[in-house]
Amino acid sequence: MNNKLEITSKIEQGLLPHALLLLGSHLAGQEELGNWLTGLLLCEQAETINEPCDQCKSCSLVKAQTHPDLVMIDNSEKTIGVELMRSAGAFLQKTAQLAKNKVVVVFSAENMTESAANALLKTLEEPTLNSYLILVCNDIEMLLPTIISRCSVVKISPPTGEELARLVNDQRLINEFSNLNELAELTDANCQEQRAEIIEQLLVFLQQFNNGNELVNLLASNIHGMRWLTNSFNQLVRIQSGWQDSLVSHEMNQLAGCYSNEQLWQCLNLLSQATKQIKLLTQANKSFTIEALLVDIEHVLIPS
Repeated sequence: MNNKLEITSKIEQGLLPHALLLLGSHLAGQEELGNWLTGLLLCEQAETINEPCDQCKSCSLVKAQTHPDLVMIDNSEKTIGVELMRSAGAFLQKTAQLAKNKVVVVFSAENMTESAANALLKTLEEPTLNSYLILVCNDIEMLLPTIISRCSVVKISPPTGEELARLVNDQRLINEFSNLNELAELTDANCQEQRAEIIEQLLVFLQQFNNGNELVNLLASNIHGMRWLTNSFNQLVRIQSGWQDSLVSHEMNQLAGCYSNEQLWQCLNLLSQATKQIKLLTQANKSFTIEALLVDIEHVLIPS
């Protein structure tokens, strides 16, 4: 709510920046804020009610994603290529057809390739009148510092404490080490199912090492995959270090005592290195890096 009040105040004062970066952890609310702001900038009644009216022609077109003055880029877990960003930049150079403003929204902006990010920089450096660029981001570390510096950053604060607990349907998912990075799997049923599938395959891999291809595909295709993999090893270290009562319901309890802490720490080091590499790679190279990672983990856990 505070974010909306701040934005509407800037609009009233004519101070809304040309480019905004809406930043938060996955499912923290930045996507919803991006959709709301898009509607606000294009709504015919927004100046009088400070909200999208949801009734005018513009609001109807925004809902249908057919507004002539709106471009929405949402490649989800796929990379965002340079041609998409060049087209978005060209779009913002045009004159608005229906609304007063022109808007480009880029969801999962962290998925831009380096070439796409460089193309975006040109748009940021040459803003046009009544044009707005909204970047919705889940991981600021994957954005170029030059892009961040040219945007007005709006940080989305996710729910915490009792507010977060009320959103969690299955309280067994919460333990002493739960944190806001786990918001997706704590509050979203689809994420919970995806995590369960990855953990199931991980347990098979760590015991039999015969399902590497299946696990690679799951990890590479899920934006949370590497985080869930790293968290599993972290929890196993904690279980073996005396925190088993706090993690009694965690799946990694099945492997307690199978490997030494030294082996697990080596795996965590490999995971850290691979995660840093993946943030800079294309989707194809992501799969290759994860495949190499699993081979290295197997070598650590089954020494020759």
